Amino acid sequence: MKNKIITFFAGIVITIYSFGASAVTEVVWWDFLGGGDGVRMKQMIANFNDAHPDININATTLDWGVPFYTKVQTSAAVGEQPDIMTYHLSRFPLAVPTGVLRPISAAELSSVGITPDRFFPANWEAANFGGATHGVPLDIHANVMYFNAEVLGEAGLLDENGHPTLLDGVDNFMNGLAKLDEMMEFPIGFASDNGGMIWRWWYSILNMMEGDFVEGNSICPGDKCEKSLQILIDLVEKGYMPSNVDYQSAKGMFISGESAIHINGVWEVPTMVDLMRNNELGFKFGVVDMPRVGPKMATWSDSHAFAIPHSDKNPISDEKLEAVLKVMGWMSDNSLFWGTAGHIPANTEVVNSVFYKNMQPNSTYANIGENMVVDPFLPIAGVASPTYDAFSNYIAPAVNGELSAEEAIQMMRDDLESLM
Repeated sequence: MKNKIITFFAGIVITIYSFGASAVTEVVWWDFLGGGDGVRMKQMIANFNDAHPDININATTLDWGVPFYTKVQTSAAVGEQPDIMTYHLSRFPLAVPTGVLRPISAAELSSVGITPDRFFPANWEAANFGGATHGVPLDIHANVMYFNAEVLGEAGLLDENGHPTLLDGVDNFMNGLAKLDEMMEFPIGFASDNGGMIWRWWYSILNMMEGDFVEGNSICPGDKCEKSLQILIDLVEKGYMPSNVDYQSAKGMFISGESAIHINGVWEVPTMVDLMRNNELGFKFGVVDMPRVGPKMATWSDSHAFAIPHSDKNPISDEKLEAVLKVMGWMSDNSLFWGTAGHIPANTEVVNSVFYKNMQPNSTYANIGENMVVDPFLPIAGVASPTYDAFSNYIAPAVNGELSAEEAIQMMRDDLESLM
């Protein structure tokens, strides 16, 4: 009888131990990452799950843009939100006032090695909109200038290190384009009909010219908004880039060699790298920061970040929070692989590593982290916002010769100020 009792209790102990050892915290994850970003993130999630037998990320990819952010709001309202999600930092000013993003304390972040000194200052400032940390930046995705090294070299526009020499000042830029214009019909391939693409380049120029997008409740005070827009209008009027070109056609102009310069985001770096690797590009290319056409350097940038959605009906549990923090810390520490998508890792320790410095062409534009300018901290700004709509409705027509700079800026001003 004694042996049976001992065996019985031993069985209970073994059962309890086995249950505890096999317990897995399920982390519900939502993202909006498609294409190459999606492929890479799925790999990172698989790597995390393999390295953490006690945590399983159950990931779902949803539609990018307004549909994603709307679903987050509605799911949180009924307590059916995910445990972790991707979020654009530029959307924080719209999200934070609604309470849909859970603040993350310094103690919670430091428990997994996340501290402010590991991020570029402007990036961390954007993550702390509203006076608290509402997300952890994963990357910096910015506008860059792609260039055909062979054509620029033939035009005498490369220095001894193979770096373009037409990047310093608006006159220098225009003079360099004039040389290229003698060799091809359109030196620049740019999506001139795309309001979002125009915003990113225009906002870079505005900050280079030390202008303001907003002052109080006034949109575009002074005249620097008009002057910044005029530079883009001039590029079309001088024949340096074509009007009414869509995104894919602009990229195709560069890939085919029809244009020597392509203004786009870092997210197209993998496209170019793969084409070159497969001997399908036909020329050597490079990537650098944007041409500086004002007194200081400034480059539009946004960031993918990780955030925790909040619901009054169903706040995240302590168990889930601990697991989510581990996910955030691991993703930040292992973001070198994410850099292969063209993005600059937000974690400066990764950027400063020997591995990233040897990653080409990525390391040639890593300096953007030091001069990045994020979207204005306004509910009407950020990706898929009224500002982007206004650029499609008013600024794109101006770039393409349908409105003057003054007319377009005034129309945008009237529209956006009505929403302030």
